[in-house]
Amino acid sequence: MAERLVRLWAAALLLLFACLLQFSALTRDQRFLPDEAHFMTFARRAAVQGDWLLPGALDKPPLSIYLSAISMVFVGVTSDANGLLRLDAQVGEFAGKLPNSLGAVLAVALMTRLGAQIGGGTRGALLAGLLTACSPYLLMYGGSAFTDMSLLCFGLAAVSCGLSQRWAWSGALLGLAFCCKPQALFLLPLLLMLPLYRRAARSAWLRMILAMLLVCALLLLWDAARPETSLFQLAAANNLTADIIASPGSWRSRLVAWLAVAGWLLGPPLISGIFVAVALLNWRKGQERRIVLALLTIVAAFIATHSFLNLNLYARYLLLILPPLVLFVACSISSRRRFCIVVALLACTGVLWTLQQGSPLEESRSQHAGIDALAGYLNPKPVATVIYDPWLGWQLDYYLGAWHDKRRVHYPTAHKLAAGAAALDERDYRYFVAPVGIAYEPWLAALQAQGFAVEMDFQSENYLAWRLQPALE
Repeated sequence: MAERLVRLWAAALLLLFACLLQFSALTRDQRFLPDEAHFMTFARRAAVQGDWLLPGALDKPPLSIYLSAISMVFVGVTSDANGLLRLDAQVGEFAGKLPNSLGAVLAVALMTRLGAQIGGGTRGALLAGLLTACSPYLLMYGGSAFTDMSLLCFGLAAVSCGLSQRWAWSGALLGLAFCCKPQALFLLPLLLMLPLYRRAARSAWLRMILAMLLVCALLLLWDAARPETSLFQLAAANNLTADIIASPGSWRSRLVAWLAVAGWLLGPPLISGIFVAVALLNWRKGQERRIVLALLTIVAAFIATHSFLNLNLYARYLLLILPPLVLFVACSISSRRRFCIVVALLACTGVLWTLQQGSPLEESRSQHAGIDALAGYLNPKPVATVIYDPWLGWQLDYYLGAWHDKRRVHYPTAHKLAAGAAALDERDYRYFVAPVGIAYEPWLAALQAQGFAVEMDFQSENYLAWRLQPALE
């Protein structure tokens, strides 16, 4: 009884630690990245304007977006004196990211359970949870608005139910993972192995697959009900290339790039390397050989697939191999008490270092600071003001707000922009916006060639805006 109480207290403290880390990440003053702004614009339209079928060029399944939209409804949406629903952009950031932060804490709990389920014992279970909580990937993508964290949570829940021989639940949860992101396909081989690992009856596969197909069928019905191009068609068009296999000459560079970001999965690269080395040296003294081999095979297959095929190499995709890597390390050394203590101390040291110094996963966020200030500069302009925006797209659209009354216009080239601007017979001021560091000079020169007077009217660390006055006839 006393031992069980100690385990419960240890698990509770672990989850409290995960909450502190996640809420610290959630409350950072950071703007959305372009993809996050895209997803959260759909979520805001659902929460504020009632567009729950998510009209527009959406290439992701809706479940993650719905979770953010529901969070916005309860956390951020307000009503003005006229009964019009509104959502402040920065409150929307918090509300949109909240489900992922809660999901990250849930992922820690699920990893603790998985550590126990595959035979790691109390030490292996708690170490699995701690390594997950301290991962820079969980810090980065827990406090974000990407769709990957919800995929991870439903995937972990599916695996846990499979290990508990709840096959229908396992299949249904995998189907919900598909409803978050198509990358759930990479979890399918693991789920199909579980009945064999648990020596279940053949009907286990049937129950699992039928439950998964039922959920996926509901997703297809939802997609068919939208009056837009299928999200699956758009996803294929946006992410797949004609050549499925990458050029052999690029394999080495893709692998090196992939391993460079994978080095941060368990902490700063030096700490990650120490963890993996210690696990490799001790795995025969730990859990069953087949479990360790299966976990290593999953990690190796995922990295090889993305190195040899023309798949996107976004760092957040590596979240899917965080669980097998963590379980490999935790369960390989769970029988060595001293090693567990050393690894736990190193994990805590690594997360403190990451919180203070940051990681390469966060570098791109600093480039987008001030997008809200640019929107604040543009919003007071007169109704129907034209804003020429070649680069900022989804981000600027989100920060202008759900009910903005400006005409944001995109042209793909400077020549087309100048021709389109000259063809518009209006004498009001217009505006041209650009991020710092972009070669915007040819665009301004093309506008000047059409007789526009160009004057810089807004400047910040990362963004610029010019006021355009059409030529007077």
